[in-house]
Amino acid sequence: MVAILVGLRWRQLGHQLGRNPWFIVALVVSGLVALGMLGTLALALGALRLAAPDLAVTALVLVGSAITAGWWIGTIFVSSDDSLAPERFALLPVRARSLLPGLTVAGATTIGGIGTTIALLLMLVGWSVSLAAALAATLLAPVALMVCVLGARVIGGLLARWLARRRTRDLVLTLGVLLVACSGLLLNLLLTAVGELDAPSESLAAAADVLAWTPLGAAFGVPAAVAEGEWLVAVLRLAVALATVVVLWLAAERLLAARLVAPISGGGGGRVRSGGLVDRVLPATPVGAVAARTLRYRRRDPRHLVNTVMLLVLPALLLGVFAMNGLRDGGVTFGPALVLLPSINALLICTIVQMDVAYDNDAVALHILTGVRGTADRVGRLLGIGILAIPLTVILCVLACLLVGSWALLPASLGAALGLSLAAAGAASAVGAYLPGRAPAPGANPFGRGSSGGVQSLLAMIVVMPITLVVGGPALGFAIASFWTPSLGWVSLACGLLLGGAATWAGAVIGGRALDRRWPRVLADVSSEA
Repeated sequence: MVAILVGLRWRQLGHQLGRNPWFIVALVVSGLVALGMLGTLALALGALRLAAPDLAVTALVLVGSAITAGWWIGTIFVSSDDSLAPERFALLPVRARSLLPGLTVAGATTIGGIGTTIALLLMLVGWSVSLAAALAATLLAPVALMVCVLGARVIGGLLARWLARRRTRDLVLTLGVLLVACSGLLLNLLLTAVGELDAPSESLAAAADVLAWTPLGAAFGVPAAVAEGEWLVAVLRLAVALATVVVLWLAAERLLAARLVAPISGGGGGRVRSGGLVDRVLPATPVGAVAARTLRYRRRDPRHLVNTVMLLVLPALLLGVFAMNGLRDGGVTFGPALVLLPSINALLICTIVQMDVAYDNDAVALHILTGVRGTADRVGRLLGIGILAIPLTVILCVLACLLVGSWALLPASLGAALGLSLAAAGAASAVGAYLPGRAPAPGANPFGRGSSGGVQSLLAMIVVMPITLVVGGPALGFAIASFWTPSLGWVSLACGLLLGGAATWAGAVIGGRALDRRWPRVLADVSSEA
């Protein structure tokens, strides 16, 4: 059974590689990025091993515990392989006891599992402070991997029915986006708090010692105790690690047996209401229909909800970071460059517009069957995102000027932000007709495979960014010049609206004509069977 399930996973991977050449490129790029990260880990551990051997042991326990916690928590946001979901085996004459070993090994041979295995082997560089510790770490590497995989299965199984509800998925998704967006700020606060401790190394050592007795870090606490010559402690931590594997195995088997008998089906989003404000305001034309559907997607589809939330959260977080770092003597001091921060929305708008067709997935066939013109599709999608993005950008510009304390810079802030955003939207609208990217299928986890658009989106970004900078350059340049001559802010606003508007119109026309020629090819690129 183990060989069958592992072989099934790899055959499915080979099938995807054979049908979609972009998936091959994405796999190669992802592999290179992963190798770079693993190489950095090896160099960091090697340097720490030579400079501070005692601190290296502490760091290894903390890093190992973080890897395990990442597996356990990540399973909430990143869906597992649907092709090996327990519900797919519900009608087969197979028991959970015989099915679980294969599913566990198959989970350990995913990209994340292989990466974790390599990371565990690279950690031997740090454990080489002691030959006995390195030997113990080698023997316990499979145990650590089992704790990661089984813990993720257990947590995923416990929350499966809860996460199957549409409202719950949306709530978890929103919280996950906010957590990811705030991760840099939270890490900055954590490092600041650690740096302010009287003895940070002793505090880290105490935290590692506590984690070494928990299921998260017991497998890493054993070689740490061996390195320190505490053999009794090593034996007790080994008992904790092995007991963790046994408990997780029994829990995973029980949860799997329950899902084989009572499969879980995902809940929908309820009845779709029509005839509301959106339908009354937008014109009864193909452009209005596409724009109305786009707006509904922004509210109902978790994948679009991520992008909408990020349009407001990312610039606001950057403003918050500057606000925290700008506290001086009970007041707040900012440089005028802060008013340019809302311009970062151009990056988000570029990705949203470029991947908008990919989010439709198989539904793009409706455009082909009903004869929707490519220009109507482009204009409708731009109108749908513009109704949300433009007011949010204006609010962020006003907030930035409020924090700076200079309303004279508002025209410059609006000019730079709107100019770059409109230029990015126009360029992405044209390029997206040729490189639509890949997106998670409807109902799938937005953080799952294809959430970043794949290699096509990377190539599209490489093409769009220079165009955006060239078209939006005058608006950005005059905005910067307005720091010394505020009246130039109005010139920046005029350039942003005129040049950005022209770029949006040109992108819609060019992209629309390209879609008229490439509709079947685009459908093949974005459909779930691609």
